[in-house]
Amino acid sequence: MKYAVAITTLIASAMAAAVSSDCPKPSPTATVTDSVPSATAAPPAGPTGYFGVISSRSASPIHLQSLTARGGKFYLGGGPPSSYCPPNIGAENCPPGNTTVLAGGQSTLSLGVVVPGGQQVYVGPDGALSYTVAHSAAIPEGSDVTGFSRTAPADGNVYGYLNYETGFIACPAGEGEGYQVFGAIETGEFGDDCLGFTALAGKFSDSLHFLDIC
Repeated sequence: MKYAVAITTLIASAMAAAVSSDCPKPSPTATVTDSVPSATAAPPAGPTGYFGVISSRSASPIHLQSLTARGGKFYLGGGPPSSYCPPNIGAENCPPGNTTVLAGGQSTLSLGVVVPGGQQVYVGPDGALSYTVAHSAAIPEGSDVTGFSRTAPADGNVYGYLNYETGFIACPAGEGEGYQVFGAIETGEFGDDCLGFTALAGKFSDSLHFLDIC
């Protein structure tokens, strides 16, 4: 129980990141809703609902770092998500944009966003954990979109796990950029400074508002 309380506190702290950054986007059409996005706005969240992820690798620089979507890729640390609030919505109606929220985890995975078609998560040919651009379903040839799974909490634990069929690995992305996340594919080129980690999944309320990520 003490372990569960400590982890809960650390995860809550890790997921309370800094302010969002606005990125220009042509012809924004995203909207805000008080309910779970429909299938046309984003892929269904599935029975496990919306969730966020932090990394677990004890005694390492990536331990308890939040998984962040930024510039088409995913990172541990290194700054807030590159969320976008359309000007026609108004900043006062936008969520903080300081946490990356995911949906699904039953074979496929997506960002928890309100944008037509959703934003699908995939592992690129080089192993990079990536996501599609808003309003586009373009995915590079040779990418994997079905290797994900989510494990529910068990044995009294508050948090479950997000899994990829070959595991996750994070590599230094440069000064101030944190660690970039990859699927640990056999053909990937990962240096000695890359670190494998466990992805802890914490549930979010299904009533949250989500916007697109660029």
